[in-house]
Amino acid sequence: MAGVHVKIGLDTCPSRSMMKKTQYTHSPLGQEVRSISGQYVIDAEQRLPFNGREVLVALGYMSIDSSCCGTGGCGFALVAGYILQWQVASNEKGEPVSEIELIQDEQDKAMLRAMILEANPVQQVNFW
Repeated sequence: MAGVHVKIGLDTCPSRSMMKKTQYTHSPLGQEVRSISGQYVIDAEQRLPFNGREVLVALGYMSIDSSCCGTGGCGFALVAGYILQWQVASNEKGEPVSEIELIQDEQDKAMLRAMILEANPVQQVNFW
Protein backbone atom coordinates (compact mmCIF):
# COMPACT_ATOMS: atom_id res chain seq x y z
CA MET A 1 0.00 0.00 0.00
CA ALA A 2 1.27 3.46 -0.79
CA GLY A 3 2.32 5.56 2.15
CA VAL A 4 3.41 2.56 4.16
CA HIS A 5 7.14 2.10 4.76
CA VAL A 6 8.42 -1.13 6.22
CA LYS A 7 11.80 -1.53 7.87
CA ILE A 8 12.14 -4.74 9.87
CA GLY A 9 14.89 -5.53 12.36
CA LEU A 10 15.49 -7.42 15.57
CA ASP A 11 15.45 -5.60 18.88
CA THR A 12 18.69 -5.76 20.86
CA CYS A 13 17.01 -5.96 24.28
CA PRO A 14 17.78 -9.45 25.70
CA SER A 15 14.26 -9.91 27.10
CA ARG A 16 12.79 -9.25 23.67
CA SER A 17 15.56 -10.63 21.51
CA MET A 18 13.12 -12.05 18.95
CA MET A 19 10.95 -8.91 18.74
CA LYS A 20 10.57 -7.69 15.15
CA LYS A 21 10.38 -3.91 14.91
CA THR A 22 9.34 -1.85 11.92
CA GLN A 23 8.37 1.67 10.99
CA TYR A 24 4.83 2.58 9.96
CA THR A 25 4.26 5.68 7.86
CA HIS A 26 0.83 7.17 8.55
CA SER A 27 -1.01 7.73 5.27
CA PRO A 28 -3.11 10.87 4.95
CA LEU A 29 -6.64 9.87 5.95
CA GLY A 30 -9.21 9.92 3.17
CA GLN A 31 -6.64 10.01 0.36
CA GLU A 32 -7.52 7.73 -2.55
CA VAL A 33 -4.69 5.54 -3.84
CA ARG A 34 -5.39 4.25 -7.35
CA SER A 35 -3.98 1.16 -9.03
CA ILE A 36 -4.55 -0.48 -12.38
CA SER A 37 -7.62 -2.36 -11.14
CA GLY A 38 -9.14 -0.03 -8.55
CA GLN A 39 -8.35 1.99 -5.44
CA TYR A 40 -8.16 1.98 -1.67
CA VAL A 41 -8.59 4.61 1.02
CA ILE A 42 -7.40 4.62 4.65
CA ASP A 43 -10.14 6.55 6.42
CA ALA A 44 -9.32 6.01 10.10
CA GLU A 45 -6.63 4.87 12.49
CA GLN A 46 -7.22 3.30 15.89
CA ARG A 47 -4.97 2.87 18.89
CA LEU A 48 -6.59 -0.30 20.22
CA PRO A 49 -5.85 -1.27 23.86
CA PHE A 50 -4.81 -4.94 24.04
CA ASN A 51 -3.08 -6.89 26.85
CA GLY A 52 -1.70 -3.76 28.51
CA ARG A 53 -0.34 -2.36 25.24
CA GLU A 54 -1.69 -0.40 22.27
CA VAL A 55 -2.10 -1.83 18.78
CA LEU A 56 -2.08 0.37 15.67
CA VAL A 57 -4.95 -0.44 13.30
CA ALA A 58 -5.64 1.35 10.00
CA LEU A 59 -9.22 1.07 8.72
CA GLY A 60 -10.23 1.58 5.13
CA TYR A 61 -12.02 0.29 2.10
CA MET A 62 -11.04 -0.84 -1.36
CA SER A 63 -12.88 -1.25 -4.61
CA ILE A 64 -12.04 -3.04 -7.81
CA ASP A 65 -13.74 -1.12 -10.60
CA SER A 66 -11.40 -1.30 -13.59
CA SER A 67 -10.33 -4.94 -13.59
CA CYS A 68 -10.66 -7.18 -16.62
CA CYS A 69 -12.16 -9.94 -14.46
CA GLY A 70 -14.97 -8.18 -12.61
CA THR A 71 -15.72 -5.72 -9.86
CA GLY A 72 -15.89 -5.87 -6.09
CA GLY A 73 -14.82 -4.26 -2.87
CA CYS A 74 -14.63 -4.57 0.89
CA GLY A 75 -13.81 -2.82 4.12
CA PHE A 76 -10.50 -3.79 5.68
CA ALA A 77 -8.40 -3.39 8.79
CA LEU A 78 -4.61 -3.39 8.53
CA VAL A 79 -3.02 -4.26 11.88
CA ALA A 80 0.48 -2.80 11.83
CA GLY A 81 1.47 -3.99 15.32
CA TYR A 82 2.13 -2.92 18.89
CA ILE A 83 2.97 0.77 19.19
CA LEU A 84 6.48 1.26 20.57
CA GLN A 85 6.81 5.00 19.76
CA TRP A 86 3.92 7.07 18.42
CA GLN A 87 4.74 9.42 15.53
CA VAL A 88 8.37 9.63 16.56
CA ALA A 89 9.64 10.93 13.20
CA SER A 90 8.56 12.21 9.78
CA ASN A 91 9.41 10.99 6.30
CA GLU A 92 10.60 13.14 3.38
CA LYS A 93 6.96 14.10 2.61
CA GLY A 94 6.37 15.24 6.18
CA GLU A 95 4.13 12.26 6.98
CA PRO A 96 4.39 10.99 10.58
CA VAL A 97 6.23 7.72 11.23
CA SER A 98 5.64 5.45 14.23
CA GLU A 99 7.80 2.60 15.49
CA ILE A 100 5.91 -0.64 15.97
CA GLU A 101 6.49 -4.25 16.95
CA LEU A 102 5.02 -6.85 14.61
CA ILE A 103 2.46 -9.17 16.20
CA GLN A 104 3.69 -12.73 15.80
CA ASP A 105 1.59 -14.71 18.29
CA GLU A 106 -1.25 -16.51 16.46
CA GLN A 107 -3.55 -16.49 19.52
CA ASP A 108 -3.12 -12.72 19.87
CA LYS A 109 -3.89 -12.32 16.16
CA ALA A 110 -7.05 -14.42 16.50
CA MET A 111 -8.26 -12.39 19.51
CA LEU A 112 -7.51 -9.08 17.78
CA ARG A 113 -9.19 -10.22 14.56
CA ALA A 114 -12.37 -11.10 16.51
CA MET A 115 -12.33 -7.76 18.38
CA ILE A 116 -11.85 -5.74 15.20
CA LEU A 117 -14.51 -7.61 13.21
CA GLU A 118 -17.03 -7.16 16.05
CA ALA A 119 -16.39 -3.42 16.42
CA ASN A 120 -15.91 -2.29 12.80
CA PRO A 121 -17.71 -2.66 9.45
CA VAL A 122 -14.86 -4.58 7.80
CA GLN A 123 -14.67 -7.92 6.04
CA GLN A 124 -10.88 -8.42 6.14
CA VAL A 125 -8.37 -8.12 8.96
CA ASN A 126 -4.77 -8.34 7.77
CA PHE A 127 -1.59 -8.34 9.86
CA TRP A 128 1.86 -7.18 8.85
